[in-house]
Amino acid sequence: MIRSLRFRLLATTAAVLAIVLGALVLVSSRQTRVEFRRFENVVIARHDTFAPTLRRILEEDYRRAGSWTAGDAAAARASTSLRREIFILDAGGRLVGRSPALTRARIREEPGGGIRIEWAGGVQRRMLLLQVPGVTLTDSRGVTVGRAFSLDPEPAGSPDVIRSLNRWLAGAVAVAGVAALLLVAAVARRVLGPIEALTSAARDMERGDLSRRVNVSSRDEIGELARSFDAMAEALSRNEALRRALVHDVAHELRTPLTNIRAQIEAIQDGLVSADGPMVDSLHEDVLLLERLVDDLQDLAAADTGQLGLRPERVDTFAALDAAAAAVASRAQRAGVAVSAVPADGVPAVRADPTRLAQILGNLLSNALTHTPPGGRITLEAARHGSQVEIFVSDTGCGIAAEHLPYVFDRFYRADPSRARHSGGTGLGLAIVRQLVEAQGGHARVESAPGKGARFAFTLPAETEESQS
Repeated sequence: MIRSLRFRLLATTAAVLAIVLGALVLVSSRQTRVEFRRFENVVIARHDTFAPTLRRILEEDYRRAGSWTAGDAAAARASTSLRREIFILDAGGRLVGRSPALTRARIREEPGGGIRIEWAGGVQRRMLLLQVPGVTLTDSRGVTVGRAFSLDPEPAGSPDVIRSLNRWLAGAVAVAGVAALLLVAAVARRVLGPIEALTSAARDMERGDLSRRVNVSSRDEIGELARSFDAMAEALSRNEALRRALVHDVAHELRTPLTNIRAQIEAIQDGLVSADGPMVDSLHEDVLLLERLVDDLQDLAAADTGQLGLRPERVDTFAALDAAAAAVASRAQRAGVAVSAVPADGVPAVRADPTRLAQILGNLLSNALTHTPPGGRITLEAARHGSQVEIFVSDTGCGIAAEHLPYVFDRFYRADPSRARHSGGTGLGLAIVRQLVEAQGGHARVESAPGKGARFAFTLPAETEESQS
């Protein structure tokens, strides 16, 4: 299963976010608890220092008035004396007094025992801590008549809490950032390593070194790219080898007839031989060979550039096979090889250029005759496969070894490199077969084994009512 590079990048980003957010949550949660307890201790300690004074002031006012009717005035005096905001709840929990700064605040006791203070607009500003009890107030008989609470204008210790939390959060972000960078660096190295190898290999290829390969084992998009690069480099290397072989083979194929022609003409000029019928026939044969070689090269060049002139029409399949067998009948007879076309019952006509189809069959039959010994047989037959017709040219010749099968349609390729021109033709016939078949929408292939002959096959589109119209 291919692991997507996109997935890996997304997973890395998610991991980085998880590390950062996890560190922030862990540190902030832990440190908030620690600082909150410390803050509570500070508030309780300060509460213990002013609680006696607050109790004394408010109990004196209550005992003088006998009630909390002047609760606001009592809270105001205590606030001025202690420089804190004061509010008073009676024994039933009702608000009975508050300092001027809390006039616009809504103060209520929560069911859980805490005190909530809200300013105008309903925005919660402060809530008294449950761990900080109010100051219990009693009358002259010792009966509880209420509780008093105080608020700092700025809560004691809050700047220290904020600074401490900020330091811890900054440390958590730094640690998480380092971890994230290490993770991203590891992923980047894994991702960029193959890319750097590809870049280096591409530069070597630009300098002409086609032997460089990129060995990447990953199964993501980069791995696919590396394998495609290796396949491309292999194809370029093979094509370069074929190009060099093509130049060499063309020179060789041209040199042999040209050398013969030159030698024969020089012999005639020197008076060593006369320009009689046999000599002219020999010269004519060499010229025909040159012409055939040039025509083959021209056909391949036209096919490569997409300029191969094709005139597709309806062609009777069996008639084409029978005509091809008849065209090589005399040569086959001289070679002692039987050539026959099997009637194509039920096989439809094909849509093809008749001249090019004859050329395809001629090349395949010529190749079969070259490799079939006397007493052998060559058979032409056809069968329908869906929307195409497959045509077979089988022989009982020497066959082709498995290592040569992938290259038999390459230009100038010969399974036996030492084979002479007269036994192997120009080496372009099968290459032309493949080009002509593919140009007409088909595919060429070969099946063979040493000593068991060869079976060449190619497909062409079957003639249909749509193609006729």
